[in-house]
Amino acid sequence: MTFLYWLSREGKLLLTARTVRTFSYGFLSIILAIYLKLIGFDEILIGIVLSATLVNSVIFTLVASFYADKIGRRRILIIYAFLMSVSGTIFLVTNNYIALIAAALIGTINVTGSETGAFLSIEQAILPQTVKNLKKRTTAFALYNMVGTFAMSAGVLLSGLPAILQQSYGFNQIESIKPLFLLYSLLAIVVIGIYLLLSKKIELEVNNQNKKEKPSSVLSQKSKGIVGKLSAL
Repeated sequence: MTFLYWLSREGKLLLTARTVRTFSYGFLSIILAIYLKLIGFDEILIGIVLSATLVNSVIFTLVASFYADKIGRRRILIIYAFLMSVSGTIFLVTNNYIALIAAALIGTINVTGSETGAFLSIEQAILPQTVKNLKKRTTAFALYNMVGTFAMSAGVLLSGLPAILQQSYGFNQIESIKPLFLLYSLLAIVVIGIYLLLSKKIELEVNNQNKKEKPSSVLSQKSKGIVGKLSAL
């Protein structure tokens, strides 16, 4: 029996994208503040850069909430992954604090140790559509979270690479961290490739046409209550 037979091709692609993405978040969450300190940032500037990543998360999640279904979920995911790659490249090639703050604002960088950004909100909206057996929806979300946690843990483990480069190859501290920014940028390109493989089945309009339903523009009163309680929690 094929593994994950109850999950569609799109669902498996989402799991793969999350694995690659959270792996990169894992090592970046460890090295970013250290790197900023090494290149001469004081505590205030480091705080500004890290805060910018959280502001990015809020803004991009709001954009995804209001416009993802209008612009296209696949298209928004590709744009965010592209910005992720751009931000990694900026951290690789410059130490200018304005450029690095800009990179943190546009780059969907996650330094919280767990994913909270716009990718998460879009993918979790798509995931139920990829489950062939409705009874497996909870399993799908559990698997989605599990692969993300394990991938991020592996990424954290990779943050030890700079120490190996320093001890074995004579890299200085800054040079030893740079390859991880390059890897971050390259992994974002891999994520773009995965999203390009997604079909139109993930879009809201396609699913509403298949169900012969008109998309609802507002939450029902019951849904508002549930969302309110979850948000308060």
